[in-house]
Amino acid sequence: MLLNPFLALTAMTIVLSIASCISPASPDSSFLASRAREGEGRGESKVNAMERDADCGTSAITDPPLADMACAGHLPEHLVEFLRSMPDTHLFLNASEREEIAGSPQSFKVVSGLGERPDVVAVISHSSLFWIRSFEGPDPNVTVYMVYGPDCDASSAFGGFPAKRKCRSEDSYLRDFTLYLVSKGRPPEDVTSTLMPPLPRVSRKEQLRYGVYLRPEGEASEADIKLDVSRLVRTPVLRWVMRPVQEGDYEPPDMPASDPRAFIDYYWGNRNVAHFGFLVWNGRRMELRETVSEALWPCRVSGPQSRNCDAGYDGSADRYLTRVATERPGGPDDESTSHH
Repeated sequence: MLLNPFLALTAMTIVLSIASCISPASPDSSFLASRAREGEGRGESKVNAMERDADCGTSAITDPPLADMACAGHLPEHLVEFLRSMPDTHLFLNASEREEIAGSPQSFKVVSGLGERPDVVAVISHSSLFWIRSFEGPDPNVTVYMVYGPDCDASSAFGGFPAKRKCRSEDSYLRDFTLYLVSKGRPPEDVTSTLMPPLPRVSRKEQLRYGVYLRPEGEASEADIKLDVSRLVRTPVLRWVMRPVQEGDYEPPDMPASDPRAFIDYYWGNRNVAHFGFLVWNGRRMELRETVSEALWPCRVSGPQSRNCDAGYDGSADRYLTRVATERPGGPDDESTSHH
């Protein structure tokens, strides 16, 4: 039976169009978690190679996202190259500062991720909090770097000209984070607005409801939603949260468990805080997800050489953590749990 050439071509075009819209599946979350915990197989040898010349036995750090899991030494070469090639438009960091940082020992940890090359988490020695987290994916020639800081008030880039300081906008990711994509042989490209989902929004009702947990008077805003980066040293996932204040003279009321967004945060005084979604690296971009599996948001361990959860931790109290073993970093099997 002969097919009409036009119909055959049309059918092939439709198939190719559909295929182009389907992202290749990311590794299963249980596989990702086991690599992060155990460093098994090929991932372990590459991790060890990157950390070979660093002191990883006795070093400790208290700044996030490393906590007490850091090595001390010169950064892996690709991270050094990234620092040196960062664009001059990156706020509050000039070329001489980047060169000094690139050539100095830093605190870092190598983490098994979604690519051939392991990911790296580095906290940079600076007068303000400044860290970098690399994200690998299926293309070995492409790496994405998330950069936090430096803070505008701590920069030396403006010297004796404080009037020239211009801090990041509060309604932008750039107030804290910048995402750079590096393709082999090309300079870093700012892809914050293209590889990040939109910032979480706060409804009018939520502005009124959450204001009391933050300040004596006034309303909550999008700027009060912060990223929890405490798991980045083990998994390529961050979390948007709004936490009651724990500083100053103001003592906010406890957020009730009945709040639509509440979950118990064991690392925030064992109190309820408000959940605004997870940011999950799927190998190509960040996805906003309402829930993830426990494997993608593991407990924090009790020490640099420990695999045990901190005392008192109970993942079952976090209603945004599922126990679906087949969940993938690139998207849940049940798409009803994700934001589109």
